[in-house]
Amino acid sequence: MRHSLLSKFQGTILGAVLGDSTGLQYQRQLVGISPKTEGWQPILQLTKHQQLTLSGQTLLNSPNTKILTGTHSSECGRLAVAWTQSLIRCMGLDLKDWGDTWEGFVKSEIYPPESTEFQSVLNPCEAAVAAIPCAMFFHENKAKLREKIMLATDVFPNENKSELQTAVLAIGYAIARSLKQRLDPSTAIDQTIAYLNTDNALTELLLQVQILLEQKADLETATTHLCKSVTALPEKQGDGDKRAQTNSTVNQGNLLPIALAFYCFLNTAEDLRLSVMRAARCGIAGQLTCALTGALSGAYNGAAAIPVEWRQLSSAAVESRRFAEGGEPSLWGIGSDAKIVELANNLFAVWAGVYNPSAGMNSEALARAVAAPYVIRPRKI
Repeated sequence: MRHSLLSKFQGTILGAVLGDSTGLQYQRQLVGISPKTEGWQPILQLTKHQQLTLSGQTLLNSPNTKILTGTHSSECGRLAVAWTQSLIRCMGLDLKDWGDTWEGFVKSEIYPPESTEFQSVLNPCEAAVAAIPCAMFFHENKAKLREKIMLATDVFPNENKSELQTAVLAIGYAIARSLKQRLDPSTAIDQTIAYLNTDNALTELLLQVQILLEQKADLETATTHLCKSVTALPEKQGDGDKRAQTNSTVNQGNLLPIALAFYCFLNTAEDLRLSVMRAARCGIAGQLTCALTGALSGAYNGAAAIPVEWRQLSSAAVESRRFAEGGEPSLWGIGSDAKIVELANNLFAVWAGVYNPSAGMNSEALARAVAAPYVIRPRKI
């Protein structure tokens, strides 16, 4: 089924945001914290595979992969929103504004000046989530996509920058293929690896994902196999000169959510709900895995694939938190699914060349003008 590009823009951002929210609710239930909204109970069904969350903490040994139980939504999601607003504000990628947005965000109240944790240890999966707007905006040309992503990721710390860029390129390229209606689930992994044109831990995991998909492995088998593959990666990288070149100080377990997201999406490419719920039940870095899965599936299936009850429950959770705690709105700091759609609409409008995207997609200023091809005519005759 073909979907409009606008629907795919909306689906990508909505899928990522609501996937993040679903993963957070699942994590809270997993560690014994009641979901904020009772309506989540029939959606979040724990499985025997839930124990992988606890074992996964040893694989995802990073300050940025701790289970989040506070009132703030995903930090990398907030950064994605800030960078989306930068693209809209500057009508494209303005490196100065992009860098200023990064620096200002790191120094904000979410990351106080005395904390340098996010600057020194940046999870590749978080970088991939944060850079989703850049992949959407430059999706039409794969060479330009690579160029702009490399420029955009220059703001990241130099430590492990190549791994961060590879992670962003992998997710960005898959989203770009979906936005252009050219992604074939059966060949998506091979094409992504060819586009990355490198040999590192992420490509090794993606190769394992391809094997699991060909074998039609179930979720538990796939998750267990990928966890074991992550553990074995440092040993494999020590074999041979070629593998030695891929050694780095990055924790290989931090790449696992990307591999799981590709598996969950490609295994049920036509069903966003099932893909995201399977990603949640993996029990590993639920927010990141679900956000990446939601973005991949949303770009492929469009906004129509987003379950209505998810949007209603998320909005209800935001309102209940706002009245009960007086805190800031959740959903990546946006506040409601309607505002998420509006943000996606504005990003699409800028990409399409609309002069004043803030006028709104339904404004009279954006009324359709029909004319013969290759003929310039006034809007009103």
